[in-house]
Amino acid sequence: MVFILLLLSACDRPAEIGSSADWALSLSEPQIEWRGGVLGVSTGIALTPSAAILEALDHGVAVSVVVATRVHPWHGALAATDQTRNHRFEIRYLPLIEHHQLTELKTGQTDTYPRLSMLLRALSERRWLDTHLTRDQASTDEWQVQVRVDIDRERLPAPMQLSAWRDERWRSGQDWLTWRVGPDHHAP
Repeated sequence: MVFILLLLSACDRPAEIGSSADWALSLSEPQIEWRGGVLGVSTGIALTPSAAILEALDHGVAVSVVVATRVHPWHGALAATDQTRNHRFEIRYLPLIEHHQLTELKTGQTDTYPRLSMLLRALSERRWLDTHLTRDQASTDEWQVQVRVDIDRERLPAPMQLSAWRDERWRSGQDWLTWRVGPDHHAP
């Protein structure tokens, strides 16, 4: 019985699914740069929330934006083991004080803003996100560095997860951005 319900819910598409054009999530001008012998991605996060995301925030659901950085040794057309680091930013609405809150989950830094537009502007500020790739590793081997941004649907409340995975209003659809770093490809 449960299987049938899940199958039917997967086939049922709401009549009012907005296109992915009504919202946007992307990295703004990502660049790789070295800091203290470690390679990182310097970027901001540009977010224009969809109606579904705004509704979730209004109902007290925290929405997490995740920037994934991935590095792995490059061996021709095949990639070996990869090292993925997730940098998460949690957005929530605080209805009692009518403010929005942005928390960088890795550092625990929390800032509160009276307007959503101010929070989105703070999210778009440039920040450096480390990859844990060191200069020593890059000097001996060739590496592929990748980055992408998306909504972290796994951090949504369990009842929302299934519909969020199917709904285009909850995913950015952005492909991995890729750089090659190594002895022959010097990063800036």
